[in-house]
Amino acid sequence: MSGCEHAVEYVYQYIDDELTFWRRLRIRLHLKRCGHCTSAVEFERTLKARIAESGKSEPPPELFDTLRALIRQERNTGDSGR
Repeated sequence: MSGCEHAVEYVYQYIDDELTFWRRLRIRLHLKRCGHCTSAVEFERTLKARIAESGKSEPPPELFDTLRALIRQERNTGDSGR
């Protein structure tokens, strides 16, 4: 297995700090030599950070109103079928 294949195989675990010390070290050494893999890891880190940040916003109140209305409607429809 080439160094790039090895780095790509473990990229998410590397970003999440879920690898053993030695495996992290091997990948870190590869990233020092390989600009392509370094770019890929940075892209994945940025993507992960943006996804995490987007999940911090509150949904609009209208969404809850719509969901409540749908639940009431479903309950009423279910009751009339009996």
